Amino acid sequence: MKEVLADIQQVSVRFGGLWAVRRVDLQIRSDEILGIIGPNGAGKSTLLNVLSGLQRPSEGSFVVAGRVNPPPWVLASLGVGRSFQTVRLLRGGTVMENVLVGGHVHADRNLVDILFRRRVWKRSEQQLVERAREVLNFVDMAGQESVIADHLSLQERRRVEMARALMIRPKILLLDEPTAGFNPQESLQMADLIVRCKEAGIAVVLVEHNMRVLMRVAERVMVMDNGEKIAEGLPEAIARDKRVVEAYLGGAGGA
Repeated sequence: MKEVLADIQQVSVRFGGLWAVRRVDLQIRSDEILGIIGPNGAGKSTLLNVLSGLQRPSEGSFVVAGRVNPPPWVLASLGVGRSFQTVRLLRGGTVMENVLVGGHVHADRNLVDILFRRRVWKRSEQQLVERAREVLNFVDMAGQESVIADHLSLQERRRVEMARALMIRPKILLLDEPTAGFNPQESLQMADLIVRCKEAGIAVVLVEHNMRVLMRVAERVMVMDNGEKIAEGLPEAIARDKRVVEAYLGGAGGA
């Protein structure tokens, strides 16, 4: 039986008089790819912000490892990683430098160790570099450690951002439209990488508009519309759900 890694209970987010997310219940389970879909403005990215600690719920709770609504730095230490819809890398930084940023949670050092270049600092740095090389190999970016991030293609930049998230050794990986701007071949390559993450024992929460990718990889799908959850279940059942069809097509079409 899959372990419940995170429990979202009646979570709502309100901006002024607008409910961006309203009374959503959801569980994130181990070794599973959970897809979240819905029309533009449905509240998907806002919910992902709650799951990564960037947005505190107006109501309800998000519980991870017994912690309720933890801030981002605590979530990182608990094993929650995140990539963004718009790639956010250090401009002018190398691939290696960008990936190493994600390893700070596991850095075994303090200010004195850094200032005096003590042995523990050197050992910690070497371990992080070795871990970064492993992660870059995992995302098919081995050999590009010295490349400036600005010189990478969109697909490569997204892989670097995923590598940075993987540096924290996540139990949960949150991906916000990782195939946005990709051609069909690139999208399928990213889908394969997402499945590889799951096979490595990472639970993946995937917000995605590319239905071909989502239906290829997701084992469970939640559908949002106007900030509310309107359906949840297996991909095949979701594709036939009348409420889902109406949310996407206004009731004027079939699945």
